[in-house]
Amino acid sequence: MFVFRRFFLELFIALRYLRGQGRTVIFNLGTRLSFFFMALMVYIMVLVLCVFTGFQKEVHNSLWNSGYHIVVSRQPAGLPMRNYKEILETTRTNKDIAELTRSVFPSVQLNGLLEIDNRFEGKGVRAIPATDEELASGKLKDYPRLVHYNRDYLRNFNNGNYVLVGRELARYFGWRVGHRIRLFVPRGGVLTRGIQVREVELTIAGFFRTGFYEFDMNLLFVSLPTAQRNLQLGDQASEVIIQLKDLSELERVEQLVRDNLPKPRFDYSILTIKQEKGNFIAALELEKTLMMLILSLLILAGVAGIWVTVHLLVKSKTRSIGMLRAMGLPNSSITIIFTAHSMLIGFLATAVGGSIGIFVANRLEAILELIEDFRDAMCAWIFGSCSLKPMIPSNIYYFDHLPVEADPNVIFGVAICTLILSGLAGYFPSRRAAGVDPVQVIRNE
Repeated sequence: MFVFRRFFLELFIALRYLRGQGRTVIFNLGTRLSFFFMALMVYIMVLVLCVFTGFQKEVHNSLWNSGYHIVVSRQPAGLPMRNYKEILETTRTNKDIAELTRSVFPSVQLNGLLEIDNRFEGKGVRAIPATDEELASGKLKDYPRLVHYNRDYLRNFNNGNYVLVGRELARYFGWRVGHRIRLFVPRGGVLTRGIQVREVELTIAGFFRTGFYEFDMNLLFVSLPTAQRNLQLGDQASEVIIQLKDLSELERVEQLVRDNLPKPRFDYSILTIKQEKGNFIAALELEKTLMMLILSLLILAGVAGIWVTVHLLVKSKTRSIGMLRAMGLPNSSITIIFTAHSMLIGFLATAVGGSIGIFVANRLEAILELIEDFRDAMCAWIFGSCSLKPMIPSNIYYFDHLPVEADPNVIFGVAICTLILSGLAGYFPSRRAAGVDPVQVIRNE
């Protein structure tokens, strides 16, 4: 309020300069063009950022659900880990590790052969523990998200031969909850010379979804007691898995775990999700950087339009500026007037463009479906019959919907940057306006 009172005259004149020549015209032509292009740039930036933020959130959630953050195993790979309880105790009692981890648990990982119509397909099998409370509620903390399951089967998940399969694998083979599958696995869980293969019949207790097609097609989950019982492992595991609260602490926790492994430490290997999917994560970061660079150039183009508008306004208002100076208005006030003028354009354009961008982003999937239906109808009307690909194929990243996330922090950042750049765009022409000599202006008039 104090700022408004202090600069009331300057703000009033800046608002007056927004008007056109006629009483019914809101903006003059230059201001209308600058407003339109800046609003368009903000609209595009907000829309793209909403889609890209939703896309990254969906990908990170899929990584979180489908991958394990830190995996500790024996060297050479595949050897059973008899002292896994010692590693569990060390990681759980270490305060630095415990504060950064969400869960630590043993696991058995092996490859098996799934028998389908007298043929075999290789599948990965992972066995991890689940408490009775988790099984009763259907919310398994360390398993992928369940999308369908039988409650009675899930309650007996630790005691019987039950399995969780990917939704895509179930769709591919037409499985339902309660179907029985036959899996051939190595006794002891390790493939060696002279291996003894065991046949295990498993009942499908439910379906899970990770968000990655390869995982949902090639991964089976059983409980740790089920694997130990059928593989005759006794009280052994093949690895210890550590899940973090924040993936940004991955390298720090990895080093802490490495430093606290039982000796000799070279008997163990550590694999992180960053090492396993490093190229994919790096590609996402590069895509984000390039996207921000392109969008920044769009905003700069809109700011350049504001600069041209204020520059032309200064030239057209030379007489008015001279009169204001002659009446005693200081140079700083002239600078404030035209800087405020450009910031008002930026503020209005940001408000209008950002609001439309958020509105369209939240309804983008429905809009695209409407465009696809209209396109297909026109194609069928003109050519009789045609087969067109969808505008956004759902099988590229295996999303069953178009991910959109309107992050308030990102949108607020865009608005602040736009206002600052708009102010800078008007500041330099306003310095030229402040340097007008009122005597020279009056003499020329």
